[in-house]
Amino acid sequence: MLPFRFVRAASFIRPRLAKLRVEDALSLRRLKFVEPNVKEAFGRAGIHSLWQLVEHGLTARERRLLAKKLGVKEGDVLKLARIADMCRLCDLELAELLVETGVNTPLELPFRPLSELCAMVSEAALRLSLEPPSCSKLRELRMRARSLPPLFDY
Repeated sequence: MLPFRFVRAASFIRPRLAKLRVEDALSLRRLKFVEPNVKEAFGRAGIHSLWQLVEHGLTARERRLLAKKLGVKEGDVLKLARIADMCRLCDLELAELLVETGVNTPLELPFRPLSELCAMVSEAALRLSLEPPSCSKLRELRMRARSLPPLFDY
C-alpha cells in the first residue's frame, strides 16, 4: 500500500504528463547535470525515471538505503529527489535548473523574493549555457507552489 502523500502527489504529476508516459517524460537519461555514473547505477537497479525514484525514496531513510545499495553518494540521490519534487511544478529542464540554482524544494519557492529568484536563475542559466526562464514564468511557479503539499520527507 502506498503512503497517502504519494497517492496524492500522483494526482499532481500524472495529469500534466497525460500525452507522454510518466517514465519517458521524467527519464533519467534526459537529465543534463547529473553524472553519467549515477545514471548508470540507477539504471542497473531498474530505476530509469524520476517517478520510479519517487516510489523508492520518499523518506530520508529510503534514500540513504538506496544510495548504499547503488554505491552512489546520498547527495546524488537527494539531488534527484529534489528534481523529481520540482517536476510537480514545471518541466524537467526547468526543474533541473532550479535545483542547480539552489532552490531545494517547491515549498521554498514562495518564500524567495521574486527579484532574487529571477537573478539567481538567470545567472545559473547563463553559466550552464541554457535559456533562462522569464520572470513571469517564475512568478507563476511561485503561485502554484503555494498550494502544493509536501511529497518527500527531507
